[in-house]
Amino acid sequence: MTSPVDPPSPPFYVFVCNVCGSDQVTREAWAAWDVATQAWILNTAFDFAYCHRCLGYAQLDRLLLTSPPSGLPSRAPAFPPAPG
Repeated sequence: MTSPVDPPSPPFYVFVCNVCGSDQVTREAWAAWDVATQAWILNTAFDFAYCHRCLGYAQLDRLLLTSPPSGLPSRAPAFPPAPG
């Protein structure tokens, strides 16, 4: 009898500015309110990206990480409900 094997973990990526290499980048996006989860859910991400280190428009490179990032964030909604 063989012992159970954990399924492989999904790959982890980081997006970086193609000029300075910083991961302090954002993308323009739309979020939609989900009544069932009571949270904002990412609906669409647009092509426009901004590097907060270069302080301007950026093209992003997606890099594969060779190990999981430390301190993985929880799977909580990205946009918790606003008070009130």
